[in-house]
Order: sequence, then structure tokens, then C-alpha cells
Amino acid sequence: MLAGFALFLTPVELDQAFKDIFVSSRGFKRWTFPRYSLLDHVEFDKALQRQCRGAQIEDVWRPYFAVATDVDRAGHGLYIIRRGPLWKAVRASCSIPAVLPPVLTDDGRMLVDGAVVDNIPLAPMRALKSGPNLVVHFAQPPAQPHTVKYESIPGRWQLLCRMLNPFARERLPDVPGPISVLRRCFGIHQNPDLLTTDPLDLVLAPPPFPGSSAIDFDRHTEVFEAAYRWCNGEIDRLTAERNPALEAILGCPNRKRYPTSEQPRIG
Repeated sequence: MLAGFALFLTPVELDQAFKDIFVSSRGFKRWTFPRYSLLDHVEFDKALQRQCRGAQIEDVWRPYFAVATDVDRAGHGLYIIRRGPLWKAVRASCSIPAVLPPVLTDDGRMLVDGAVVDNIPLAPMRALKSGPNLVVHFAQPPAQPHTVKYESIPGRWQLLCRMLNPFARERLPDVPGPISVLRRCFGIHQNPDLLTTDPLDLVLAPPPFPGSSAIDFDRHTEVFEAAYRWCNGEIDRLTAERNPALEAILGCPNRKRYPTSEQPRIG
């Protein structure tokens, strides 16, 4: 998303880019033999390259950086990417361990999703720039107690038999899958209430939108539009409160907003 902002893509162009990457190319639906990862990365990578349009980070219209985790250098914190192909920085920053292969760099680093270390990289942002910061944090829904007995999780052969039987499949225990568990692990220490913010840091935590999930983007346009409506409401509320961070970010409290069908340029 932020790479699109750096390229000056319009909201409509961003929506179409997501459709290309995640729906048309089926970027997160191509399962493979799990030698390197659960998903085949090839079509996903090609779609990222198309939508990043051959841009280098140092040449995009807006300053941009991505964060990743260098898994071979424990304790070094986030790895900040500020140069090189834009698509590869995006790819490294969303390289969910085990789901996608890690990104291997020319200088020998192995990079995975920056969320492994910090899913809200406000500290690097402050180190790179002064002024207001906008943090969009996708909070996890409140946890519900699990009522499933651990002993009810079937072994591989029993699971295979039950998966092949549509009647038995419906009776499988309701236990989160590996991707869901990974997603929850990423967010376990990322509570926006624990962030050290100043008056010019604005934290927005959208609620879960109907149809949205961790790696299912089929209803991305509906979520896009719901998020836009929610954000408009938040801007109205914060404007009425004369929120200093919002005024600093927008430059003025009454900046015009556009319907999603129009195509304003980011400026």
C-alpha cells in the first residue's frame, strides 16, 4: 500500500493493483510442495514486479522505506530497506515465515516479514524523519476462550480420511490453522496502547471489516470502501476535537476528501 503511495498511484489504481496481485494472479492461493514454503511465490513475485513498475526505491516520488527481519542476525532489530528494487523491498517486508520463501539478498542476508520483530515500526520512522507520523494498526479481535480439547486434533492419516469425507470434514475440531497462528504470533506484543507517542503521532486502529481476513483478498474492494467510510468518520471526529496530529498531517483541518470513484493525486 505504501509503495503505491510512493509511486503516486490513485486509489482506483491501488485497488486494481491489489486485484492483480491477489485475485487475478492468485498470489496467496497457489499451494506447493512444502520444500521451501507453503505457497508458490512465482506468480506473486511477477505481479509485484508489474505493479511496482520497475521502480527503484531511490527514484520513487515520495521517500519510502520497508522493514524486514534479518533472521541470521538475532538481536539486531529491524532491517531497514532504503535502496534497490521497490518490488523486492515490498516482497521482503511481507515474507511470512514458512508461508512464502525468504528473500535472499546479494550481500547474503535472509529476510522475512518485519512483523517478526516489530509490527508497528514507529521507531525507525522517527529516526528517518521529523514531524507527524500516522500509524495504522490492524488490531486483532478480542480472543475468545477455546473450548476444543487438544486430544481431539487428529493425526495425519485420520485427518486425511476425514478431509476426504465431506460429512466427517464438518466435524473436525475448530482449531486455528498454521497461518492464523502465525498471524496471531506477529501481533501478540503489538498493542497500540503500549506505543510511546507524542502529540504529533496519530494512531488509527480500524475495526475488522466484514469479509476481511489475513491472506484472503477476494473481497478487497468491499474492504477498501468500508475502510474509506470508516476513515472519513474518524477524520470528522478528530477534526471536531482539533486533534493536533491530524492538523499537522493534513496541513489544515478542512482538507477536501474525495469519493473512492474519483482519482485524486497524492500531494
